[in-house]
Amino acid sequence: TGPTAGLNAYGARYNDTSQTLNLTIGSQTQIPLSQTLPNLNTAYTSANAITVNQAGTYEINYFSNMTAALATTVTMAVRSNGTNIPSTVISRALSVGVSSIYSGSIIVDLPAGAVIDLAMSALLAVRITLGTGLNASLSLKKLN
Repeated sequence: TGPTAGLNAYGARYNDTSQTLNLTIGSQTQIPLSQTLPNLNTAYTSANAITVNQAGTYEINYFSNMTAALATTVTMAVRSNGTNIPSTVISRALSVGVSSIYSGSIIVDLPAGAVIDLAMSALLAVRITLGTGLNASLSLKKLN
């Protein structure tokens, strides 16, 4: 038998509901990803996250568009089991009411059972608004 066509595992979640999140100093806040897309060998058992069912090398794509009610530095990252994946950490100084886009794509090895999500934190307590339309997304696909 030869190789099979197509991906062996994939999944994606997104958010398109406008909402406000209150960030506190010293903690991360999970970004809501309430909508799901088709998946294979991944699961949506954890709220706002994708669970990897097969160990392997994955491509992860992530995006968020937000505004801040206070000028401060906001950091967003993809997490695996609650720990930031270092190559996904993006920090930006946000101005009041100015939309800021965070996005990226990485390739990373993930173990079976890894729970992947998006989270943000800030240097100051701040209210963050996820606007109308698509405002956050997270997808992964197994490369091998």
